[in-house]
Amino acid sequence: MNAFLFAGQGSERVGMGADLTAACAACRAKFAAADEALGQPLSRWIEEGPEEVLRSTEIAQPALLTLGVAQAGHLMARGVWPVALAGHSLGQYTALVIAGALSFSDAVRLVAVRGQLMQRAVPRGAGAMVAVSGLPREVLAVACKLGNEHGVVGVACFNAPGRAVLSGEADAVAVAADACEDFGGGVIALPVSAPFHSALLAPMVPRFARLVAETPVQTPRIPVVDNVTAQPLRDADAVRKSLVDQIEAPVLFDDSLRTLVELGVQRVIGCGPGTAGLKFASLTIPDVPRATFEETAAAASHVGGAHVGPV
Repeated sequence: MNAFLFAGQGSERVGMGADLTAACAACRAKFAAADEALGQPLSRWIEEGPEEVLRSTEIAQPALLTLGVAQAGHLMARGVWPVALAGHSLGQYTALVIAGALSFSDAVRLVAVRGQLMQRAVPRGAGAMVAVSGLPREVLAVACKLGNEHGVVGVACFNAPGRAVLSGEADAVAVAADACEDFGGGVIALPVSAPFHSALLAPMVPRFARLVAETPVQTPRIPVVDNVTAQPLRDADAVRKSLVDQIEAPVLFDDSLRTLVELGVQRVIGCGPGTAGLKFASLTIPDVPRATFEETAAAASHVGGAHVGPV
C-alpha cells in the first residue's frame, strides 16, 4: 500500500534525473515531450543548466514536474503502484498527472505560466520566506501577528511538527522571524524568487483562475490529497478549486501525510530530487516506512520488474 510523494520547488538541481534518462527510453521520451509542450529546451537546461536558468520559477516548476512524472511512470512500469498520492505545492500538479486528472502536456504548460505569474506578481526583493523550526502553530500565529504590524506575513507551509515556513513582505517576515527566534525557534532564510503561498500573490489569481478553467481536468483515478484541505480531491471541480486556492493558501503537508495513513498507506516513496518530503514524513508519521525513488527502483529491478498492480 504505497503512496508517492512529489517534490516541490527548491529541490531542483542541474543534472537531476541524468541516470534515469540515460537508462530509460520512456523517461527520455517524457523529457522530450516536455520540450515539445513548452517549445523550449527544458531537458537541456535540466541536464546542463545554467543553474540560474533552471532555478527560475517558470523553468524549475515544469522541470520538477517532468522528473516526478518520469520517475513515477518508471516505478509503475515495474509493478510499484500507489494507492494514494500527495505533493508539496508544485508537487500536487505532478500527483494530478499520475492520477489522470491533468494531461502531462497541459500540466507542463500550466505550471510554466504559474511560475511566470508568481514571479511577476511581486518585484524581486520585495518578498521573503524563512523556514522556522521548533515552534508550535500557536506561537507561529503570534509571531505572524507581530509581523503583520509591518506588512503582510503568514505561514506558507506546515511541513511537519515544529517545521514551518513563513512568507510575505520582506520587512514583515523579518519582524516575524525575529519574534520566532525570541520564542526559541530556529530560523533560516530561504533563497526564493517570490513569496509563495502568501496574500502577495493575489494579483495573479484572476488570470491563473481563467487558465485553470480553460484546462481540461478529470476526476482523479488515484486519490490525491489536497494541499489546501489535506483531504482527497473528489472530482474535477475540487481539483480546479484547489489549484487556484493553493496560490495564497498554506500547504498543509503534515496533515496531508496523516491523511495518507488514514487512507491505508503503509509506505511512502519520494519522487523528485532531494529527500525533503521523506524527512517531513519521518517527523510526522514516523512509524510508516519510507523509501527514495532510487531505492525503490533498484529493488523493483532486482525482483525482475514484474507487474503486480497496486501494492
